[in-house]
Amino acid sequence: MATKQKKASIWSSITKLKKVDREGYLKLIKRIRIFVTLAFIASAVVFIAIAVFGGIQNVVGIILSANLGIFALAFVCQFSGYLIKYWKWTYYLKRLGIKVPLRKNLMVYLSIYSMDITPGMIGRIVAAYTLRRITKIKFTHILPVVTMDIFTDFLGVGILAFIAAVWAKHFVLYVLLLDIVLVLPFLFLTNAWVFNFIKNKLKGSKFVKMFSLYGDEYYASQSVLNKHHVYLVSLAFTLPAAFLTSLTLYFSLVAVGVHPQIGTSTFIWNSAQVFGMISAVPGNIGITDGTLVALLGTYLNLQSDVSSAVTIMSRLATLWLGFISGTIFLFYTMRYWKPKAHEILHKSRALKLDGK
Repeated sequence: MATKQKKASIWSSITKLKKVDREGYLKLIKRIRIFVTLAFIASAVVFIAIAVFGGIQNVVGIILSANLGIFALAFVCQFSGYLIKYWKWTYYLKRLGIKVPLRKNLMVYLSIYSMDITPGMIGRIVAAYTLRRITKIKFTHILPVVTMDIFTDFLGVGILAFIAAVWAKHFVLYVLLLDIVLVLPFLFLTNAWVFNFIKNKLKGSKFVKMFSLYGDEYYASQSVLNKHHVYLVSLAFTLPAAFLTSLTLYFSLVAVGVHPQIGTSTFIWNSAQVFGMISAVPGNIGITDGTLVALLGTYLNLQSDVSSAVTIMSRLATLWLGFISGTIFLFYTMRYWKPKAHEILHKSRALKLDGK
């Protein structure tokens, strides 16, 4: 009796894609799409739970009566943050000598936000495959751009959260400790010496075998980005972008008639983000939402219906905006995967041979 073949994990599908053509890429997107859809549904369920907690009728009424003009500024701030971080992405590509046409590069970059609700944002790696398709440069040389982009995004949020905690004089030690814990996994991804140390200690292990094949190529490119001045330049983009994202909470509050200090709303937003990130839950779903409801009630003395409504609104302007707009751009970038002439010819010849 034939044994049932074990289905490959999402990680394996992403990192061991052997056939990097349109067909292979679409299979990968299909695998990830299922997971992303489930995460999106989970976020919607969390919204419903929050609304129930605050009283559905009151929460819906507050959201519907919000000043839409002011609430729209939350979306503007978030998207402006994306555009600022795009130039960080471009800076990394330039450092590695990778040339990508401006429009194509922007479309690929904006598509990565559709993958923010994958574990560890690993879904963003599909952007590296698309850039490989466009530039013909090895995947392992492009991948450091993705890992550095994720790492410095986390770093920017962590630093802003610490600054806001110091300003508010709350959670300073907790935020500092959580920031340190968040940085630790990236030591492996950004430092070859950590990889080499683990490789020497765990010779022959499955972990080492999985990474050793492409490790040297990856870290050769990563070392170009792993410089002090590169991190400083990264923060020059990431910190303003993180602050703009925190303004989504501020404008959500103002839209419903609450006028907090910007420093207070920044503290609440970034503290919730750090607590969410440390949980490792995709998109911080549930953790950040619940923390926002609690902190809004505690530090702004808001009733549960208001804090619930504002939480839903701010998450719509951030997590859902990224998912929806990113998905649109992801579908747009499918055009870069149209079969090339030589691929069509090769497939045609293969079909003829099979027919013999």
